[in-house]
Amino acid sequence: MLPRLWLSPLVLLLTAQVWAAEPPPLQPQLAGATDQIIVKLRPTAQRSMMFSAETQVEAAIANVGLGIPASYERSMGGNAHVVQLPGTMSVQEAQDYATLLRTDPDVEYAEPDQLMFPTADITPNDPQFLSQWHYGSANADGGAANLPAAWGEVTNAPEIVVAVVDTGVLDHPDLSARLLGGQAATSGYDFVNTPARANDGDGRDNNPSDPGDWISATDAADSAFSGCSVRNSSWHGTHVAGTVGAVSNNAEGVAGVAWNAKILMARGMGKCGGYLSDISDAIRWSSGETINGVPNPNPAKVINLSLGGSGSCGSTYQNAIDAATARGAAVVVAAGNSNQNVSTHRPANCNNVIAVTALARTGGKASFSNTGEGVDIAAPGVSILSTLNGGKTTPTDQHTYAAYHGTSMATPHVSGVIALMLAANPHLRDGSIPASEIPALLEQKLKASARLFVTGTGNDCSTALCGAGALDAYRAVMSVKTPPLAQAGANQNVSMGAGVTLQGTGTAGGYGGNIRQYHWQQTAGVPVALSNNTAANPTFVAPATADTLAFRLTVTNDVGLTATSVTNVTVGATPISTSVCDPAVLNNAETLTGQWAAGCASQHRGSGFHARYYRFTLAMAATVKFDLKSSKQDAYLYLLAGDQTTSSVLASNDDSNGTTDSQLVRNLPAGTYVLEATTYAAGRAGEFTISATLATAPTTQNSCDPSAVALGATTNGQWETCAARKRGSTYFAGYYRFTLTQAATVTIDLKSDQQDTFLYLLNGSSADSSVLASNDDSNGSTNSQIKRTLAAGTYTLEATTYYRQKTGAFSVTVK
Repeated sequence: MLPRLWLSPLVLLLTAQVWAAEPPPLQPQLAGATDQIIVKLRPTAQRSMMFSAETQVEAAIANVGLGIPASYERSMGGNAHVVQLPGTMSVQEAQDYATLLRTDPDVEYAEPDQLMFPTADITPNDPQFLSQWHYGSANADGGAANLPAAWGEVTNAPEIVVAVVDTGVLDHPDLSARLLGGQAATSGYDFVNTPARANDGDGRDNNPSDPGDWISATDAADSAFSGCSVRNSSWHGTHVAGTVGAVSNNAEGVAGVAWNAKILMARGMGKCGGYLSDISDAIRWSSGETINGVPNPNPAKVINLSLGGSGSCGSTYQNAIDAATARGAAVVVAAGNSNQNVSTHRPANCNNVIAVTALARTGGKASFSNTGEGVDIAAPGVSILSTLNGGKTTPTDQHTYAAYHGTSMATPHVSGVIALMLAANPHLRDGSIPASEIPALLEQKLKASARLFVTGTGNDCSTALCGAGALDAYRAVMSVKTPPLAQAGANQNVSMGAGVTLQGTGTAGGYGGNIRQYHWQQTAGVPVALSNNTAANPTFVAPATADTLAFRLTVTNDVGLTATSVTNVTVGATPISTSVCDPAVLNNAETLTGQWAAGCASQHRGSGFHARYYRFTLAMAATVKFDLKSSKQDAYLYLLAGDQTTSSVLASNDDSNGTTDSQLVRNLPAGTYVLEATTYAAGRAGEFTISATLATAPTTQNSCDPSAVALGATTNGQWETCAARKRGSTYFAGYYRFTLTQAATVTIDLKSDQQDTFLYLLNGSSADSSVLASNDDSNGSTNSQIKRTLAAGTYTLEATTYYRQKTGAFSVTVK
């Protein structure tokens, strides 16, 4: 006999609560468009006296041209101005136009004047929604799935087919409209092959209605149902289907997780469970495979298996699951209700499934839940209110609601959230990403977006027990909806025939995001051959004629969303230096001789000090050693973060290794830098040498692991190589950990005289912990401060910068 699969134990609790309806909020119909640009001019007093701000803005518009007849609209606070576009543009088009405006030397910044809208949280008007604690915010209940915020992000979405492989389904006024075909009898297929177990008078047929799975005393005595005790019908499939997608915001009953779901029923269980052979066929059919001549015209993108039994996965299950995922269906499975390791429970222990365990309302582990390394995520599974039938054995016309416990109830929360994710991003449905890759991608996003487990529940979850974290619907939706960020780099001025590197960078966007592709396209100027137009930093040789070359960078993330940015490379003749202050070119492994004399005053040491300047360009990130030596004077060396003599200071050195020479060793990203070679004493002259050498390895290692910071003490740091987790991979960061033995009000200061700072306070001991608070520019300065009352525990700081790829020294104080 084939193995028999048993439903998880269920606990029944009827609940009901009436609640007044609330109208849905305004929907942002134009969230992705604008017809205005904000422009701020650079503060130049002399020019401001000669021309009005309106004239200067119009001149910048004229310089850009492009055939776009934009016009000056009005001034605004902060000395900025509004430019009216000739019509509505997408935000990306407006951003491209703003990028071109910023190339005007008179423009300090330009950005789209984007429309904003009320917070998009949606609270449905279903009377018993307030009894569905499991849908609310984690701020109220630690185990809740945070759905109202997610619903606000997925409006007017297409219908996603979710298959429920279960005991079948019944018509219910709060569910039928979401069933395929609009009623239980036409919502899918009945795969229960044995008539006695099917309990509907025959075997397999095209009616997946649930006739009831009660066990009478006579049934219990029958060897066919041995092991099953006397009980009433569970209406399990109807309850699970209601959680996936009960009709929501209809002023009736309860809400479902996925308002956009269409539920496909594949009946695989009847009286006393269901056979593996029937359930595996139901899985295959649900994903679009024709079974025994029966096609499925509505293949599911998600398959919910709120079922299971003991034993190893086995070939039948694994082959069916692999076939379904290869067609692009995510398979979501209950971990089981035996309070054991999930490795003993199938199909949760199969490969290529998303195994779900249950959380209690507190956010702790539900006492009955299976746990272990095989669990992928945890979701609400205690007192889950959903649709049911009032019949004790056979169905009646009494359409009810009841609260059940079980990992069977947690699983449809995850299936519904995956349906929301699929609805939120068309690239997950349009074939641009191979179907076979989508289930694993959805699982990765789901786990990356999960919340940290709450502590102090008395039965706490951990990643070793309950998977990656607690299901968070909003974060999950945003993990597939957040577009990437593209930066094509600053405009460059180069000589004819010079080697050029395009400085593209990208941030993937969303939780657990990755960049799938960079793509460069030349849009103007003499055509050049890029070394690799799918690399972030392709190179080319500038043409032998003067011209302005325009390039567009498109960044695509792993869920198919794109962002673009543009940059210009102006090619001209090699300039002839007319001033001893103009930077000379210093190449790798090159030593140049210089002379300090009058005619060039130091920009950073002071006007009484003589200086010479050198420009150094890195094609890729590297550790560089700069040496300034002189037998005539005490040398002083500055490294500047840009290609101008007035650029900000990254680092400086005097008297390296006990000598009067100076040396800097620094890990630098690709880009152009300037060295200021000056002297320790004012008015001194004489000869010197300066050299640059790429080191084989960094002299110092900048670890991303958080270091301890003592309360009341100041710790110094250096931004060099560690990529920021919260600010983004193109920002440098330092991490610090402090512990409070009791609740206290803490003031955290991040200061730097070299960079504009940005500070995050994280709720835990890891650099990946969730953000509690952040701050930029406290008290009108470029320093940052957070003052917060905190409970006893360990916290982490991310000390980072406001601008991308900026380095320099900083200090952190926690008191």
